[in-house]
Amino acid sequence: MESKLLVADKINEEGLKPLRKYFQIEVRTGLTDEKLAEIIRDYEVIITRSSTALPEKLIVKANKLKTIARAGIGVDNIDIQAATARNIAVVNAPKGNARVTAEHTIGLMFSLMRHIPQANDELKKGIWAKSKYTGSQVLGKTLGIVGFGNVGREVFRMANGLGMKVVVCEPYTRLPKKVTKMTFEELLKISDVITFHVPMTYLTHSMLNSYTLKLCKKEVFIINCSRGGVVDEKAVFQALEQGSVAGLAIDVFTKEPPIDKRLLDLPNVIATPHIGGSTHESQKQSITEVVHAILQLKEGKVPSNLLNPQVFKKIRQRRLVGGFDTVIFDCDSTLSAIEGIDELAALVGKKEAVAKLTRLAMEGEIKYVEAFEKRLALTKPKKQDLEKIGRLYLDNLLEDVKGVLEALKFLGKEIYIVSGSYTPALTFFGRNLGIPDRNIYGNDLLFDDEGNYRTFIGGPLRRNHGKLQVIRQITGRRIMVGDAVTDLESKEVVDLFIGFGGVVKREIVEKNSELFLYCRSFAPVLVMAAGFDGTVELLKSKYRKYVGKGLDLLSSQKHVKADGKLRRKLNDYKKLAYL
Repeated sequence: MESKLLVADKINEEGLKPLRKYFQIEVRTGLTDEKLAEIIRDYEVIITRSSTALPEKLIVKANKLKTIARAGIGVDNIDIQAATARNIAVVNAPKGNARVTAEHTIGLMFSLMRHIPQANDELKKGIWAKSKYTGSQVLGKTLGIVGFGNVGREVFRMANGLGMKVVVCEPYTRLPKKVTKMTFEELLKISDVITFHVPMTYLTHSMLNSYTLKLCKKEVFIINCSRGGVVDEKAVFQALEQGSVAGLAIDVFTKEPPIDKRLLDLPNVIATPHIGGSTHESQKQSITEVVHAILQLKEGKVPSNLLNPQVFKKIRQRRLVGGFDTVIFDCDSTLSAIEGIDELAALVGKKEAVAKLTRLAMEGEIKYVEAFEKRLALTKPKKQDLEKIGRLYLDNLLEDVKGVLEALKFLGKEIYIVSGSYTPALTFFGRNLGIPDRNIYGNDLLFDDEGNYRTFIGGPLRRNHGKLQVIRQITGRRIMVGDAVTDLESKEVVDLFIGFGGVVKREIVEKNSELFLYCRSFAPVLVMAAGFDGTVELLKSKYRKYVGKGLDLLSSQKHVKADGKLRRKLNDYKKLAYL
């Protein structure tokens, strides 16, 4: 029987032609939730845009469903977690309308700062209000871009061309060296214009709220072409009325169409009806992008726009030895012998309660997001406390970390820290190890002027599969080294996962690691990252001692556990002991 594909929203149907060879295509738009619930079990693929939502209650009824394709960027209308639980691939079209959404953003910025819509309306009414609408030029202004995905990158490129100073908040994507990276708090404090380009998830909900607005420069301009819930509309309304925000340009709303017209009635607000990505060209490109992804999945290949790669087990042909480009480390109980959050809890007399949450989360007994939020509620860390944790990380550095990292850099390897700890502590730690800030990923917190904790910035590293989301964006052949289940989850997207049990041995990590270290040394990691040729090069350098140590440990089943396939390949390294 031919597989069935449902098109649930209006799209450019001409772009579906390549799929007709594989699917019986049915176009049924405007379906109610009740009707979709009745028929969803019949389809292997569903293509949607923004009108049709696929929440968990519908996904659980989709017995045959293998792929959900969103012909656009935003996927807040799809329950990706529910889809992942049922092994359903979710793809989107991140590039299809990125350029035109960026164009719309820049257009709104000009309209906002030069009062173009207001001046146009009055002139059409016969009012020549030339002196009333004196605006602001963009040249020399600081533009803060929150989110550096495909749209954010295009906005960055265009704004640079306009002579703006551009800063970016993007904790979870590697940024080019030419980009000035900042925390969200830093960006808010210096930007004349702030534009949002992040997905709408429970992590980014109300990023701009009554508290974060107080951190902004007086008379800042705000632009939102991402998702409505990212900006707290009530809080911005109050700031506009009070004059602390100079103007708002908005293409997206918490509820669409917007029910509360008070925001739209303000004279310093310009708005469009979610048309940022709507051009004839972009709609064609979006459907082409998702059709290509559907065909790749059909052929057993992994599309670059797959949002939940953990559902696809055959990510790549993995070469477990032979040298790697990048080594990614967890921090706590890995590079450093301590769990930073537990030490933080000790400062406020909460170590026992927090340590229990840490252990349960690291072993996969509770969801990491649950532990993350409960631990913060218990500790309420001060900014200066996090600097102390950074120092404690250094004071408890494992035995040969510095030498191994130096050797990796000698070979030209990229080194990253991807951790569920807090960014201020991690950056202090990383800088002392020579790891650039752009290669350090942690959780960002917001503090008041006295350094008291106010709230956290939502990001993937506060939940399970968050490290996977970050690591999949790091290029090259990758090794991940970590001790916990949140590290192990990245196994699906790295080329080699090395479990670390030198501080805490976690049974689930030991069982599922291709290589597991019982020792406290990272010399085996160095040998694996270097590969045969790189190891030979190291033997001729001052790092020779780490190679000898690594080879000895790799050959010892007391110190290292390797699966059968990897153990056989490691036998080739034995001859290096005689060089």
